[in-house]
Amino acid sequence: MVSLALCLMGRADDTAASEVRAGASKEVLQLPSGVPLAGYGRRRGKPSTGVHDPVSVRALVLEKDGATIALVSSDLLIIDETLCEAVHRQLAAEGLSGVHLILAATHTHSGPGAYGTRFFEKISMGHFNRAVFDEIVRAVTQAIHRAHESLAPVRVAYATSLTEGLVKNRVIADGPLRRELTVCAFYHAGAEPFAVIVNFSAHPTTLGAWNRALSADYPGVVMREVERAFPSATCLFFAGAVGDQAPVKQGSGFDTAEHLGGALAQRVMPLLEGLHAEVPTTLAAFEEHYRLPPAQLRAGRWVVPRWLGARLVDDDATLSLVSVGDLLFVGVPCDLAAELGETLQTAATSRGFHPVIVGFANDYVGYCVPRALYEQKKYESSMAFNGPMAGELVVQRLMAMMDQLPGDQVTR
Repeated sequence: MVSLALCLMGRADDTAASEVRAGASKEVLQLPSGVPLAGYGRRRGKPSTGVHDPVSVRALVLEKDGATIALVSSDLLIIDETLCEAVHRQLAAEGLSGVHLILAATHTHSGPGAYGTRFFEKISMGHFNRAVFDEIVRAVTQAIHRAHESLAPVRVAYATSLTEGLVKNRVIADGPLRRELTVCAFYHAGAEPFAVIVNFSAHPTTLGAWNRALSADYPGVVMREVERAFPSATCLFFAGAVGDQAPVKQGSGFDTAEHLGGALAQRVMPLLEGLHAEVPTTLAAFEEHYRLPPAQLRAGRWVVPRWLGARLVDDDATLSLVSVGDLLFVGVPCDLAAELGETLQTAATSRGFHPVIVGFANDYVGYCVPRALYEQKKYESSMAFNGPMAGELVVQRLMAMMDQLPGDQVTR
């Protein structure tokens, strides 16, 4: 049921060559005028009206003992495997083959569309445009190259805190909440970080279908403010388990994104103060293509025949793990529900890791929800394309993959 696609490790020893090195870079997307926005089918693929704030790609590259890993945050709605494979091909053509990639979307609903080819992608993105697709591939590979050129020995730090009043469960009024704000900081020789990762779980939907201007939504505000406070740093944003998590909106128009992004940025700054950064001794990555249950598409009370569903949605999920010392990045190719995110976080913590759930990574298979939520027949369950058990199976497999990671921090 599972095929192992990639496994690479950097081992700890006493030579200088075994140091973990890292670099970061940012690339602004140069998109065709009028590119449709992705995120709301109600826009019907209409052309965008301009740029409210730049949409970008940010990359953090890590290397040890010849193993190269790239963590990429992109101001996009989703990542599909076609896009991820194109990035791998382009990197190989430019001399960077064998890179382990976690290519993630921030899930902004005001980013560019027109880069997806599947049926459901066209509904939310508009018709495919080769120029848009090629520009995304160019920006991702360029950001990775530039980050790779700036590699230097790295120290890392981690901090997390709980927020109040910024996120709500959009399915169940008193349902599970993911209130954690997580920050990872990466340092070279200086006292200020050269890269910061911010992780938070709320749908980037502060801007509704009314918006027709390109925008990174509230994640863009967070990254802008962190980079403003640390001008030499690249800030990456990773969406966590956002499947049933909605932002608490204040204000109207673009002020809603500014308010939430600004509130998160204000909480990031204290977390970065007084951090104790450590030199990581291990670097590891695993990726698997996991076979999902057959498609079980529903349209109201009508169940789509399986032969048709198989043509419309994916039948496997790309699952990824990257560990940098005791930091663990868990790449999930979906809108992951909060309950399942909590299960993954608990599993990683019990194994001695500091977890960061990276949603919308390397692939997209719709929503992954607990069976109880699936049975409620909400929007989220209708978007759970592979049936009631797919989410729990994905989580179980990721937990099994955690036990394959190296280091004394793993408790078996």
